[in-house]
Amino acid sequence: MNNAIWRLNSAYLAGYTEDAEVMRKIRRSYPDFTESATYQKNGVIYARQYRIPSARKRSARHLFGVPLS
Repeated sequence: MNNAIWRLNSAYLAGYTEDAEVMRKIRRSYPDFTESATYQKNGVIYARQYRIPSARKRSARHLFGVPLS
């Protein structure tokens, strides 16, 4: 599965995931990770992009399993 994290500005990071388990964990346990985009093929969502507060960088790196790009 593809996961990525990068810096948007000093206050926020962006996180991209195609992993359904990561999406479930975010929906269940991370209310401050706001969805900013969805990616679809033939009407089926296969990936999501999230806006993450910079203060949660450590949690995001652990959840997504990748270093900050």
